[in-house]
Parts: sequence; structure tokens; C-alpha cells
Amino acid sequence: MKFHKGLTSLSFTLCLLVGSASQAGEAMIKVEAVPAYQPKYYPFEAGEKEIYNATWNGMFSVATAEIQTVQKVVDGKRVYQVRVDAKTSRALDLIWRMRDTISSTFDAKALMPSRFTFSQRENSRVIDTEARFDPGAKQWSVNRQQVGKKPRVYHFDSNNTLDPITAVYLARSTDFKVGDKLYFKVFGGRYQYLLELFIEKKENVALASGKTVEAYRIIPRVQNITKSGYASRFNEAVIWISTDERRLPVKLSSKIAFGSVQLDLIEDKRPPQSTAAQSAGPAS
Repeated sequence: MKFHKGLTSLSFTLCLLVGSASQAGEAMIKVEAVPAYQPKYYPFEAGEKEIYNATWNGMFSVATAEIQTVQKVVDGKRVYQVRVDAKTSRALDLIWRMRDTISSTFDAKALMPSRFTFSQRENSRVIDTEARFDPGAKQWSVNRQQVGKKPRVYHFDSNNTLDPITAVYLARSTDFKVGDKLYFKVFGGRYQYLLELFIEKKENVALASGKTVEAYRIIPRVQNITKSGYASRFNEAVIWISTDERRLPVKLSSKIAFGSVQLDLIEDKRPPQSTAAQSAGPAS
């Protein structure tokens, strides 16, 4: 089945929740104009654990993803560590097997990243990517090793460039409202991208648990910054993030080669408030 490419990009954007973002049509802002956002909220401060289920065309379960967030002290500094584990369902394993792990470590106050890893295990395709930030040189070093190929090392200036996981957590921490557009420079290994998140509106979303929550409907777009990249693979997508103090991603829908893949929150350590309950969102 050809939707494995959609799931591959989806596994990368479970951390980003935009990996199947809409490809940029009209021009975005200039890369040098991307703001350096300052976090205002820390909705994940107490730690998180969520499980998402991916379905194809709303009928078949094709994959699950578990996201864990913990706060730790590393080298005397308080940091957040986020780990994403994505795997295909048993039925799909017979055709195409995916076991991907993505992780990020970033400062607990400024939310600036220091390390990012992406372990891809997709059938016989085995790729390990590790990126480390050198604060002295203000530079990222990316080590990419693929079985059967020569290891490669890439370097690029930080210049406000984030890994995809950190970008998501910084977006959740930013003070935004309906009508706003957020911009981030992100990298996914050897390539760099410009990401736009348009906060379109608020609407109610039904969860797998049967509860209904109010959520921001967000339209992501992405374009290549480097000469090469995978922006052309990404298709129309929508992300829903709860409007309560959790700012929790609850749903993602993305078109693929044929049909669509939908990601739904099915388990949460700290569930978002129901719209029936009184809530005070961080932004109107």
C-alpha cells in the first residue's frame, strides 16, 4: 500500500504534528524575519504521556504513537526531554513495518534545544540521525548514518533554528489568538524548513473518549529553506489543539497519495477539560 509514505512523514511530525503539513503556495515571510518567540505558558511542566491512533480513511487503524514528556536536570540545568515512539499496527506490519523513535532535549525556561535524535526503522531501511547544538559555535552538527551508505555529517548555523519537537512545544507555550500566524525555522536532519501555523478559528472536537473539547483549528504550511527538502511531499493538513490551559494536540488530519490519514488522541495522563466544564484559556 502506498500510504506508507504518508505514515513516514507522519512519524516525523508526530513530534511536530505538522509533518504532513500543507505545502506552501503563496510566499511566506522572509526567513530572516522569523521571530524568536519567548514562552509564556508551560502546560507540560508537570509531565505528560499521550497515545495517538492513526487511521486510514477513517476505517482502518494503521499506526499508534506514544509521546512522553519529562523534566530532568542534566549537567546542572533543568531541561525537558520528549520521546515519541511510532509504530505500525500488527496488520500493517505484514506489508510495511515501522518502528520510529524521535527525541528532543530542550531548556526548561527558554525552550531552546540542545539535542535531537531520529531513529528510523522502516522495513529494511535503517537510519539514525543525531543532532547536537554547540552553544559556543552557535552551530548544529547533524550526524546521519544509514545502513548500506557512508555516514554523513552536516553543519549549519543555529540562527533561531529548532528541531521539530521543540518547535511544537514552543508553539504551545506562545501567547497566540485566532487570526495569528506563527513562524518557525526547523530542521529534520540534513534539510531545513520554514513552518507557518495559521490559527484559523476555534471549534468543538469530539475525542475518542466520547468527550468534546474546544480546540484551535490550525492550518500548517511548510516550504524548503535549503535547496533540497521534502516540502513537495507534504499535503493538505489540519491540526487541532485544545484551547484550555493544556494547549494539547488532540487531532490531526492529513491527505496522502489516496485518501487521508487521521491522528486522534486516545489516551492522556491529564485529559483536557470538556467544553461543558468551566475553563480559562490562556488566549482568546
